[in-house]
Amino acid sequence: MPNFAKNRQRQHYCARLPGGRATARVMSSPGVNDMSRAGKIVIAIVIAFIFVVAGAISAGVYWISRHGHEVFEAGEKAMNEGQEFGKKSDQQGCVDEAVSRYKANRGFGGALSASMFVRSCLDESRPTPGFCDNVPKPTDVFRSARWQIEEARKAGIADNFGQQIFSQVQNHCQSRESKSK
Repeated sequence: MPNFAKNRQRQHYCARLPGGRATARVMSSPGVNDMSRAGKIVIAIVIAFIFVVAGAISAGVYWISRHGHEVFEAGEKAMNEGQEFGKKSDQQGCVDEAVSRYKANRGFGGALSASMFVRSCLDESRPTPGFCDNVPKPTDVFRSARWQIEEARKAGIADNFGQQIFSQVQNHCQSRESKSK
């Protein structure tokens, strides 16, 4: 009898059914075309995940193609308004205005707009004495996170998106520090 595990061949055999009829059956070698139910489930989940990711990417591309110009225009508007506001204000005034703008339009879009506003405003504004004194460098990750959370809390912002305003303050203070060296 052949060793099925080594040569992976199929074995044909004939069986007699009750009533004398013959039937042919094919018996696979162990391990050939033998996938467990768990393996099939894993493959199905992976394929479903690939379809979901492809669908999400397609939806994102579609949305950007339809609304990307609106997002770009809103960002450009926020930056222009920040520059204009900054010409008449000091650094703290820029932050206060960005916080009030964010509170009027919370969420991801509001944070994006307020962040662009505050960054361009700070670049144009007059210095506020001591404004950057206690601001940690953005590269000091743990101190930065604590500082952003604390500053957002002081400003009455209780969500993660609003903390981005203070990330821009850090970037501004860091760029000022590197320019003065």
